[in-house]
Amino acid sequence: MSTSVSVPESGRIRLLTAPFRQRTWRHVLYALVAVGPLLLFVLPYAMKSTQGHGAQQLGVLVLLVMLVVVAFVGPVVERLRSRLLLGEDIGHRQGAGRVGRGLLFMLVNLLTSTVSFGLVVGWFIVSARNLTYPIWGWAPYPDPAWGGPSPAGAVALHFAAGVVAFFCGPLLIVTVTNWQVRVARSIIGAG
Repeated sequence: MSTSVSVPESGRIRLLTAPFRQRTWRHVLYALVAVGPLLLFVLPYAMKSTQGHGAQQLGVLVLLVMLVVVAFVGPVVERLRSRLLLGEDIGHRQGAGRVGRGLLFMLVNLLTSTVSFGLVVGWFIVSARNLTYPIWGWAPYPDPAWGGPSPAGAVALHFAAGVVAFFCGPLLIVTVTNWQVRVARSIIGAG
């Protein structure tokens, strides 16, 4: 008895056209215009600037001020980013606890935006490297590096991985960024 897994026709078409759709590139841009990774780069420099001037006690104050500012500004930026790039309206949640929700959103968004940013960068790198592997991958490897069963096998394997990454990466990016918008809506949006 033979069983095979088949992908429906619409799924195959969606998979093969994903890297070329405008919707995909809107999600890619959404992930690249992330606040989380930017915060990871800015925070150490802000902390170092207080230490360099003999004001180590100000480091904690600078950190607290940055957290409060991000708690207020982060949700506004997220609403704008979602609306402009994805056409999604997150909405506003009414009631008390704005700072608490803002801080929770900042922590969750730091994680989710770093993941989506990393997915996009990884997709670019893996696709570009492996899809161009047949051009430059014939160079001899230093021993004892793994070169596959043969140079042709190594080139074919790397190229195949690039094809899989090129076509599957966009679907993963769209899925993660859609999830990111749903999480933002549940924390700072209309619910």
